[in-house]
Amino acid sequence: MRRFFCLFVCVLILGGCAMAPPSSVPEFPKDLAGAAVRGERKTPPGPQDVKDKALKSYIQKKGVVFAKVDFQGVLKAAYVKLFFEGQGEQAQRFYLQIEDKPGERLLWGKGKSVKPGYFFIELPAGSYKISSLSIPVGSTSATEPMDISFEVIPNAVVYMGTLKVVGTKEKIKLGGLPVIQPGFEYEVEVRDEREEGVFAFHQRYPNIPVDIRTQLMGIHE
Repeated sequence: MRRFFCLFVCVLILGGCAMAPPSSVPEFPKDLAGAAVRGERKTPPGPQDVKDKALKSYIQKKGVVFAKVDFQGVLKAAYVKLFFEGQGEQAQRFYLQIEDKPGERLLWGKGKSVKPGYFFIELPAGSYKISSLSIPVGSTSATEPMDISFEVIPNAVVYMGTLKVVGTKEKIKLGGLPVIQPGFEYEVEVRDEREEGVFAFHQRYPNIPVDIRTQLMGIHE
């Protein structure tokens, strides 16, 4: 009888352990910044939209850059695509499509649509460049190389200037596939309009008191 009682007690103890509910595991936030801080997953490539409430956590781990784009002449098109490339091991490739449509939205692949004027994006710290720009021409597009460099600084918001690009004339390029390709000639400059830029930033994020650095984009020919 004593042996049977001990066996019965052991069964109750083991059964109780098996039926005990698992300890609650806190769920990580689904937002990009929270997941990046906890190392839960890698940041998707390409530019990420900067949310007002999350801006502080963005700049703690990465960097925020913003600039103004001004397209004139031939480049006054339905849209203009700027292609970006990261440098080094953490290289990322993505593009911004500047078009006069309401709101900002993610596009297919590694792209994002933004309105003309200022764009605000966050990226991992490092060196980047604008490698080309493209405009629609009929049912195809015309693309020309560009070499504009900039730096993303961790824990900082950086104003990069006004990128003014004037398309001077259209042209036909021969070679490659297809053999005849549309193209264009352009002139580019980077202007320092920091007072306007800082004002635009605080209009976009009125409740975020951060210091803004100025580090203009560099033109390489």
